[in-house]
Amino acid sequence: MNELLHDDGRPSFTVGQFVDVLNQVMKQAFDGGVWVEGEIEGLKQTGPNMYFTLVEQTSKGKMTLNINLFRTDLPRVTRKLSDQGLQLKNGLKVKLQGSPDYYGPFGKLSLIARDVDTTFTLGDLALKREELLRKLRESGVTEKNKRRPLPLVPLRLGVISSAEAAGWADARQHLSESGIAFEVSFCAVRVQGEQAVPMVVRALDYFSQRNDIDIVLVMRGGGSKSDLAAFDEENIALAISRCKHPVFTGIGHQIDRSIADEVAHTACKTPTACADAVIEHVSSFLVDLQNTASHIANSTRNALQRSRTRLTLSTERLRTLPVNSLERQRQRVALANQKVQLLDPVATLARGWSITRDARGNVLRDLSSVAHGEEIVTTVHGGTVRSTITEVEK
Repeated sequence: MNELLHDDGRPSFTVGQFVDVLNQVMKQAFDGGVWVEGEIEGLKQTGPNMYFTLVEQTSKGKMTLNINLFRTDLPRVTRKLSDQGLQLKNGLKVKLQGSPDYYGPFGKLSLIARDVDTTFTLGDLALKREELLRKLRESGVTEKNKRRPLPLVPLRLGVISSAEAAGWADARQHLSESGIAFEVSFCAVRVQGEQAVPMVVRALDYFSQRNDIDIVLVMRGGGSKSDLAAFDEENIALAISRCKHPVFTGIGHQIDRSIADEVAHTACKTPTACADAVIEHVSSFLVDLQNTASHIANSTRNALQRSRTRLTLSTERLRTLPVNSLERQRQRVALANQKVQLLDPVATLARGWSITRDARGNVLRDLSSVAHGEEIVTTVHGGTVRSTITEVEK
């Protein structure tokens, strides 16, 4: 390009020439491309191309850079992100490789992106997640809902999920096939995208205000890290922590564990596992109730049998006791009669004994009671003998 000089000796170009010079200078300065990192904003797709800006907040204010992802490079970039469970979306922090380009017709400087560093994005997401989790733990948010008492028989369920989600369909089938009379109040929400967080938060607050709910189930099937990103947001974590009912989560797959899981009363691996956990809790109560009822029935039967046995024994005792008592009394009377008979003076006399009295009728007990010449009367078996004392011998 032939360079023209101004009268003052400085280079002089037309607009088109100057744009070409700028592009040549940038190409030479960034030969092989450049890496630029920032947060995605204003994402939009037009046909096979994608456009957005990278932004950064600095001490000088908000800095922006236009990014163009054309059809030749977009599939490779999105595939690399998808392999790591990520997708391009507003708010995602990325590091892109490309070449700067000044587009003259619009007077617009852009980076023509051709590659992405997924480890940078994963590291940034992990760092943000750990920082938020640390903050929630230190403030006690992660323990608040866990301290909510779980009802003995939680039959009234508040379910938060996408109405079209396969995970909810499977969970609903498990609840139905359990044979337990669950009463489900369903709140349909978006579970990914910009509307997901505010809709889930509103649903949690709504169920929290209801007194006819026992527990709240938050369900979302599997997906990429970007799909599940809403459940790593602070607003959902705070909504779970302040919910007045225990919150069960069934979010993602076996390997996924969101911040919502960390804050919830009970975290399950999948929506189906979430439903099964509630079924198991109620079934366990029913088994305990059945065992208790059986124990009470057995104890009642045993107590009744013991009472019958005691009653039978008591009846037998009541039947035989008077007879035995009467017989004992009869024996005692006979024995007393024998004793009386033995003590009867007539019987005594019949055995050879006699009774001697003085003339006044007093029984003579010793020699001092008699005197010489006194008349005495001796009673023997069959009659009396009168005698006069002629001699007293000691």
